[in-house]
Amino acid sequence: MSARSKEEDSLSRLRGQLKALSNRHAIEILQVLNPHTGEIVPTLGWDSIVEGLLALDSIVKPNKDSKGEKTQDEADYEEKRQGLMSGGTIYETMNKLVKVGFVISSGDRGRKQRGFMITHDGRLALASVGQLGGPVGAGTEVQRAAKTLLKHKNFISLLPAQKKFVREFGDIDGNLVIQMPPGSGKTFLAIIVILLKLQEGKRCLYLSPYTSLSRQIVEEYGTLLNDLGYSVIRHDGISQATDTELENADLAVVMYETFAAALLQKKKWTDNIGLSVIDELTELDSTQPSVQPEFIGSDRSVKLDLIISLLKDSSQILTLSSRFGETEEITEWLKASIFRPDVRLTPDEFIVSEIEQGIKIESSDGTQRSTSQHIDTLDVIMDHLDNYEEKSILIVVGSRYRAQALARSLSKSHPRPVKQNFIDQVVGNGESLPLSGRLSKCLQGGVAFHHSGLDSSVRQRLEQAINDKIVRMVVSTTGITSGMSLPFDCVVILLDPNMYFLTTRSRYLQIAGRIGEYHLGQYGGRIYIVFEGPSRVFPDVQSMEETLLHKPLEPLNPGPVYPSLAVSVLVRNMISGKPITREALKKNFLEYIRGTFRGTINEDYTAKMGKFFGSVFKWLVKAKILEDTEKGFKITKETRFAVLAGIDPIDYLQTKDILSNLAGDIEEARLIEVLFNFRLPQEIRPRTLAPSKDELKVLEIKTLKDWYLKLIPERLNIKKTVLQRWMDEQEVATIISETGERARGISLDEGDLDSLLGICSNVVESVSRFFKATKKKGLAERFNVFSRQLQYGVHADLASSDLLELHLMQGDNALSSRLSRHTARILYDNGYKTISNVVRKDIDASKKGLARDRFSQNCGLEVERGKEVYIAAMTHIRAQLMGDDDDDEDET
Repeated sequence: MSARSKEEDSLSRLRGQLKALSNRHAIEILQVLNPHTGEIVPTLGWDSIVEGLLALDSIVKPNKDSKGEKTQDEADYEEKRQGLMSGGTIYETMNKLVKVGFVISSGDRGRKQRGFMITHDGRLALASVGQLGGPVGAGTEVQRAAKTLLKHKNFISLLPAQKKFVREFGDIDGNLVIQMPPGSGKTFLAIIVILLKLQEGKRCLYLSPYTSLSRQIVEEYGTLLNDLGYSVIRHDGISQATDTELENADLAVVMYETFAAALLQKKKWTDNIGLSVIDELTELDSTQPSVQPEFIGSDRSVKLDLIISLLKDSSQILTLSSRFGETEEITEWLKASIFRPDVRLTPDEFIVSEIEQGIKIESSDGTQRSTSQHIDTLDVIMDHLDNYEEKSILIVVGSRYRAQALARSLSKSHPRPVKQNFIDQVVGNGESLPLSGRLSKCLQGGVAFHHSGLDSSVRQRLEQAINDKIVRMVVSTTGITSGMSLPFDCVVILLDPNMYFLTTRSRYLQIAGRIGEYHLGQYGGRIYIVFEGPSRVFPDVQSMEETLLHKPLEPLNPGPVYPSLAVSVLVRNMISGKPITREALKKNFLEYIRGTFRGTINEDYTAKMGKFFGSVFKWLVKAKILEDTEKGFKITKETRFAVLAGIDPIDYLQTKDILSNLAGDIEEARLIEVLFNFRLPQEIRPRTLAPSKDELKVLEIKTLKDWYLKLIPERLNIKKTVLQRWMDEQEVATIISETGERARGISLDEGDLDSLLGICSNVVESVSRFFKATKKKGLAERFNVFSRQLQYGVHADLASSDLLELHLMQGDNALSSRLSRHTARILYDNGYKTISNVVRKDIDASKKGLARDRFSQNCGLEVERGKEVYIAAMTHIRAQLMGDDDDDEDET
């Protein structure tokens, strides 16, 4: 097509759009369909559209009479409604808006059944008929990328801070620190930079501190990037990716800890990263002011310090966070520029406390004060809010138990309507789970609780329901305050003495930031901080107010390296297998220490680490992880195999004798015993990890505290029992319920079980790879089967089958979940022990009918279900055959 033809087509399209907008009711229809900034774009039916058109003329639908009789107001409203709908004008106008692409329709054609949604072009047209090009220019690469993302998100404008960024930056070549409040659109800016780097042909890494944030990134931007030809891979404890997938990914979205492990093992996919986005840089601040022996190795600030230190010399760094003190220390360390806009929206803040006269609510600036005689704090807050029933409210508490108890209480005292079909969507129709059942009961009263003990899929659906404003009252632990911005009008923080997380202003701002700026700018917001009693950190309400609301932001201060991480760093420098002298190894280690952020801001740190190195080195030699050769020290052959297989060096150090003595047919109880000698399964809630005597010696700590040591045996026994019952194919509800009865206050919920099983399965698989590398085929196979048992919850016989790889199909060949372990067991026990058996076992030319029908009769399932399984098996085998053909072509 010539340039002249394109121009004529463009003008013709513009004339058509302007003509459509000139029709009666056209602008008003778009206004009704258009959501507020940041809200979900709705799909509306005719009834809602007509009611919206009347509302634009200040004609509001009257409430029904309590006696059920039709009032004059209702009759007048119905007359006006019918007048608008008669004659066909709005239907003709809507068809024209659909035709020019301002609206899309769904459902059956007809006046009642169809649904309508405004498009991106429709929203732009509504914003300004004369400016259909969009809310930003296209003069720079950043502006062009922003325009692409705006269209994908169906947003018609940027937030103030985003506008400033797009206006000021033409391109981003160096390291950059972005400091913006929670919910102000930092992620959007990061994706702009990622898109620019992908267009330059560079691989990108998005480091996330939370699985919920990783999921959000992939869900919101994965489709767009895939459509543009870029592959996006998520890799964390819930969504595992292979090394090959990660090596080929254009953008990898990875959890801190997962990436740190891969980086220490020098995985190939961690090389040649053009851009690394570090989300929530405030995680670089340690939550442990002093070394606590019970929690050695749990300080994630140390791992984040490690990651950035190893990345910053080879990859461009972009960090995202809210503000923190002494920012110049970070920018100097990273040699980075900073984007810190002055444009900030803040909610109203109130302090709530008990006084002799009742309960006092006072604004943080001292301009508002009220006292109530109510004895219940939340009742007082609800009254203070005005029309609380119309507002979305988040209540943050310090424990799971309190979140559940308070949600149950509020569902009765302050109920809200939630339709049953929405409750069913959140809870799901799968296996009945204890915590999900309790959540369902709370949702009957319109209130939800949220914490990491919920099943991950239930938690994901609940978060979506909160985002869609279906669920508008939530009681949560501090986990929901990490990473996600949700449309809350009000956040209530019940600051009890057990809320150890909330001790600094920066952490308070993180919680307060759950009222995102999209929502805050449109509706405003309120924060209520309830002082419930003195604690070690806050002896009185004045100290709490000073620290959380007025005190200057503290600088970031990561924790010191701990022994197990030091071991991993030393082994990383020796992973090639080449000898290195002790002096060279020490030099490398101290250079790493000096390169960390802690080493940069703490002059004494590096000096102390010289002695620390000596203790760790002596320990590794004594444990025979290092061996002395004529040319220097090197890691042993077995240690190298273990590390390359994915076993943490400290784990191999402590389990190598156990692994070397394994032989023959090992009972499941023994396998479980071996598994709990590894650290990650012991770190999962409830924590059972006890540092070794050698670690304590390196840190010059004498012993663990008695209270913690007494908890370990019972907790460990609970974990072992849970794994055994899971592999015995017991129902999750039974496992959780019976465990709860025995746990005596030790909470292990379905979300914890999911985390425990995923971690255990991965650890066992790494042991299998180790045995394969060391030519112990029998042990490698047994641990591989054991890993599958933990993954799927089945006995060893079924774990050895490929039935569990089968996906059932729905509708137009859309993949659903894997074949359930219950269905797989029925097939296996009826003689169909592999996917091939499903397809081939009933093939018999001497018999009439189809093999599919004979399978459906013989497999032990309902006939229709059997046919679904057969079709899925056929599809699986065809895919394998096509894959084999592709492999043959590659070899040719």
